[in-house]
This record gives sequence, structure tokens and C-alpha cells, in this order.
Amino acid sequence: MIKTYSFPSVYESTLRDFSTSNDPILGFSKLKFNGDNYLVGLQALNEGVSPHKSINASPEDVDYKIITQSALLLAGNSLKGDVKNGKMPKMVVTSGFPYATYQFNRDGAVEYYKEEKIITYYKADDNGSLTSEQRVINVASVNIIPELVGCDIAVRKGDQPVDGNFILISLGYGTCEGAVSTPDGLTTRSFFSTHGISYPVNVFSQELSKHTYLKLRTEHQIDHLFAKGFMFVDRKRRDFGEEKKLAITMYYNNVISPTIRRFISDEDFESCPKMVLVGGGAHHKDLIDLFNEEFGEFCSISIFSSPEKCASIGYALYSKSSLETTEGDSFSFTPGGSEEKVVYVGIDIGNANTCVAVMSNSF
Repeated sequence: MIKTYSFPSVYESTLRDFSTSNDPILGFSKLKFNGDNYLVGLQALNEGVSPHKSINASPEDVDYKIITQSALLLAGNSLKGDVKNGKMPKMVVTSGFPYATYQFNRDGAVEYYKEEKIITYYKADDNGSLTSEQRVINVASVNIIPELVGCDIAVRKGDQPVDGNFILISLGYGTCEGAVSTPDGLTTRSFFSTHGISYPVNVFSQELSKHTYLKLRTEHQIDHLFAKGFMFVDRKRRDFGEEKKLAITMYYNNVISPTIRRFISDEDFESCPKMVLVGGGAHHKDLIDLFNEEFGEFCSISIFSSPEKCASIGYALYSKSSLETTEGDSFSFTPGGSEEKVVYVGIDIGNANTCVAVMSNSF
């Protein structure tokens, strides 16, 4: 059984207490990092002024560290019965990066996860006061793999496995990636990485700014507006479906379609009767319609269930299947006995949302 969770990949430093509410997903009000307090996730979106995160942040960045610590705490929240004296069971963690940034981020991410962390956070209680809590995070083994490989694992080995050859495309916020998938793995020749959903979000923002005051919203706030397709202006609902469709059409015609044409050959389509779409961008119907319009006559288009969680599910499955040392990717951990708690975690630090998948022998 795999438990999955998702929260917005945004944060903002704060001096206020926020003693009346906790983030509904993360379960805390504020996170302390390097002496400062931060709102994270929905708490940052709902209470913050300028919630943000850098696109494709590296392990050395504050953005990556704050979101990663929040994700590790979230994984721990699913194991409350196994937490003793603030210390959680041993974790086997797999995470990843887009293909374009994987090579130079891999080693730094391994080193960061290997460090034992004492994470301090604040929780609001029913009396309207904040209590400080700490949790010790000890990652026993870590693997860093390309994000599209994690997606491929989830598609082939998840709850509804897909066999044979297919074209796998991940529609992420920072990057769109794809490749031909065979039972032996992804075909390197066909691997591509290009602009993600941030492209149409920026086009959408430019179009709206011609006639609507966006109140200094950050890119992540615009992304949520883009997903909804409407906002309230002067107490009236304004629908922006046409602007959204225009932005997505420009994105598909200028970015996605030419990239697929360059890297996926006619022979690939001949051997791949299916195309599987994953990633948060697969939630946009206008974008899926364009895929069907171009490829639907000769290629079956399917969407992974909860597509934004695909990579994290694949990461968790990878964690469970591999505890052996792989040079450059992991360090080993062998459970001390059948009674020892082992938690297999997949963490996908996305640019729009962070997804966490957890498997445990105590579920």
C-alpha cells in the first residue's frame, strides 16, 4: 500500500505567530530554518504575501532545503504510531531531478539527504497558542534518479501497470520531458527535456495584465489562477478560459509539438501504440485535447491516475526494490531484523507542487 500526499512548493519567511491554524496537509504552522520562521505550502499561499520558490532549485538552495524538510516531516506524519521520543523509523528515500539538471544535482542531493536533521516546527493548538516541537530525521539510504525514470517505474509497476512499448511524456511545471519506454527501459536517443507549464502560465499572465490588475501576484499565485481559470474582480467573477486556452495552444504549437517531432521518430510511433501523459500539466483539458488532435488517430492517449503524483510513486517503488549500494547514487542500509521499522519514501520536489509517497511494513 502506498500513501500519497501533495502540497504547493512555496514558502515565505514570517515574523507573525499564526497561532490559529496549521497547514492542513503538512500539519504545522511554521517551520524554523537557520533561525528564521517560514510558512510553507498551503499555509504560505493562504497567509503569505509573496509565496515563492525558485524554478529547478539545486540542493544548495534554501528553497530546496525548506521544501525537502517539509516533505520529510510529512512522510513522518503518516507514521505517528512509530515515532518514539521525536525520532522516526529509518527511512529509505528516493528522489530525483529533471534529466537536464540530474547529473550536476545528484551528488549534492545525496549528501543533503544523508545528513541527520533535527527539524524544529511550530503547531497551533486549540487554545490559540503555538507550541514548538522537534523531530529527528535519519535517512538510512538514499537514491537520486532521473525524474522520468521514476515516472516510468510508476507506470509499469504501479496499481494499473502498462506493458509493451509506449511514449511517456511528463508535463511538469518547470520542464516537459519525454522518451520512448520499452520493457528494457527508456530509450536514450528519444529522451528530451524542454520548457514546462511555466511557459503558458507566463503567456497567460501577460495576456491578463492587458486588462486586469493582478495585484502583484507571484508566479506561483498566477499558476493557481491559471489552474482555476477565473478570479474575482470588484466582487464579480471573471472567467479567463479563453486566455488560458490561447496560452496553452501557443505552448503546444511552439514548444511541445516541435520537440516531439524532433526526438520521437515515425518508427517510434510505429512501435508505440500508446502515449502515457503524467505530471501536473495532464490536468489541463485544453492541453490534452491538443495531444488527442495531433496523435489520437494512430496513438492511444492515456493519463496516469493522479498524474502529479506519478514520479513520487515511482520513487517509493524504487526505494523498496533497491537497498543495495549503487556507486554515486546511494549508500547501503540493511534492516537489523524483522521487527525493525523500515519506511520507503518517494519525494518529488516539483516546481508547482511537492508530492510524497510512503510505503511501510507497518501499514
